[in-house]
Amino acid sequence: MKNIAIINTKGGVGKSTLAFHILPAILANRNFSILEIDNSNNTTTAFSNTQILKGKITSVNIDEGMQRLEELVINNMLDEDKISVIDAGGGDDSLKVIHSFIDQDLLADTLFIIPFMPDFVQLKNLVDTYNVLPSEAKILVVLNNADLSDPDHLMFVKGNEDFEIPDISSTFTHFAVCPKSPLFSYAASRNKETIKDLALLASQYNKNEILEYAKTKTKSDKDKMTKIYRNWKISRNAKDYLESEAIAQLKSIVLGEQA
Repeated sequence: MKNIAIINTKGGVGKSTLAFHILPAILANRNFSILEIDNSNNTTTAFSNTQILKGKITSVNIDEGMQRLEELVINNMLDEDKISVIDAGGGDDSLKVIHSFIDQDLLADTLFIIPFMPDFVQLKNLVDTYNVLPSEAKILVVLNNADLSDPDHLMFVKGNEDFEIPDISSTFTHFAVCPKSPLFSYAASRNKETIKDLALLASQYNKNEILEYAKTKTKSDKDKMTKIYRNWKISRNAKDYLESEAIAQLKSIVLGEQA
């Protein structure tokens, strides 16, 4: 898979969460770049200081974005190992991106990700966006910001007869869940980090190692040691999230490890 296009005809469905938090974690060991095509957003500045995404994001308006998509045919041939992630804006922006991929004959090389929130209006937009894509397109539907302990959210996975919701998990060939977590907004508030950046500390040190590091770094200053240890615990939570069963399933689909 050379291209991953995150699309939905509605905004506010968590496309940026997938593009700038989840996919970079999944593709951390791959050669990838992110192209944000949106007339109203510019995430390049927001993540310019992150270890994971520095130098990997380009934000363009829809007109320039269409030109960039035309270049994908050549880019895919010249750089076979590179994966291009396209974060499309809502509404007409997503529709134009979809039609560009069709016109450029890029369907075979592209995974289309359609995120939606546990919401009835968004469920309709999911179906509308899904129906725009040709039958041969490879599509991954992702329920974003889901709390599976909440019955009101769970019915957007398993369905609900009273509300006439089908079993979403079996309706679509490829379906995954991105669980709800405060880590995304917390990471973004810390120098505009991604959740993968947040998890780096726990990836480098175990509990004993971080305590020894904190002791040496602060010359045994208790308050400063406590702050470092608290940061490590949050980092461990981020690491655990990225290694959770839900994210592992999403990863297996994105990387083509699941039929």
